[in-house]
Amino acid sequence: MTAGSLSRSQTTLTEREIPLITNAAELQVDWFRRVLSAASVSAGADLSEVILEPVTGGLMARMVRATLTYPGPESTPGSLLVKFPTDDPGSLGVAHAMSMYELETRFYSDIAPLVPDMGLPGCYLAKLSDGAKNFTLVLEDLSSELQAGDVLRPSSVDDCSRALGELAKFQAPLWNSDKISGLNWIACPARTIAVFDAIPSGLPPFLSRFGDHLDADHVTLFERVIPQAGAWVRSWKAPTVVQHGDFRSDNIMFSIDPNSQRVAVIDFQTVRLGPPGVDPAYYLGSALATENRRSSERDLISEYHEQLLRGGVRDFDFDACWDSYREGAMYGVLLFVGMAGQVASTERGDQLIVDQIRRYAEMALDLDAPAAAALI
Repeated sequence: MTAGSLSRSQTTLTEREIPLITNAAELQVDWFRRVLSAASVSAGADLSEVILEPVTGGLMARMVRATLTYPGPESTPGSLLVKFPTDDPGSLGVAHAMSMYELETRFYSDIAPLVPDMGLPGCYLAKLSDGAKNFTLVLEDLSSELQAGDVLRPSSVDDCSRALGELAKFQAPLWNSDKISGLNWIACPARTIAVFDAIPSGLPPFLSRFGDHLDADHVTLFERVIPQAGAWVRSWKAPTVVQHGDFRSDNIMFSIDPNSQRVAVIDFQTVRLGPPGVDPAYYLGSALATENRRSSERDLISEYHEQLLRGGVRDFDFDACWDSYREGAMYGVLLFVGMAGQVASTERGDQLIVDQIRRYAEMALDLDAPAAAALI
């Protein structure tokens, strides 16, 4: 199922009658019947049982897998994922401050139908409360066919090629698109500017906590560019795409079947408008070990560029693509340094942060990203 296979026009008349979810106890058979009916799934009326299983891993939202039982053995969907707000006060505050619930809900309602060739979970319900403090998403469960990557394990070059190909299917249809400019929730830059303006305050706690694990040239890089985070995002110019904002291995699902090339992308809580090179740079800087990235990134970006051209992008030659990628290498540095010092300390988590930020620092230095981003 693709994201466009469930028509939004079919759901808007009745989804207002479906209550938003605040805890898993509210996920009853009748609620799912309403969801399926609103999505024009005829089997929903016959739904007889729902078995719930928490899905772990997310910090900003809770997710539950619902296994559905019908009298008829061929009825579908057999399972769904339901996503709703976290009950952790700290994470909830971050989610609200960064408008994560609004961004992901509106992505599925407004953006997903515009990228029909991109691999996405089908969406049965995307509902947001007045004030955007509560939301409920009901999504296709892809786990029987696809498996998410793991940022702790370096990806293969082949997987990176497939992921960037999927990214091109996301970016090309919305390249400098007038369809997006009328969507104020994403077209207005104020949210993005506010996030980046807050990044410099994260540098002192970051260096206090992780500085002993970094090389001197990494620290010099951070001290030079982190104070300019807000200036960088204000300098963004065309071409413009919808950025995923968290395009990393954990949010990219690959087919379990080795003979299938299917890929799907998940978790759209940080979408924004911006230059195209940010997502591919953030992904490759994390997915590949440094030496592997150095030896393969130019070929991978060349393939990605060809996919953009096949998708209809014009007036964007390879040199422009490579420069956007180089500039995009600043994103991982700014994001990790700005946010990592605020994350609770665990042995595994701290090691992950150190490994990732070292990769992003090496990438930025290799590509002379500060010069590409005019931060020198």
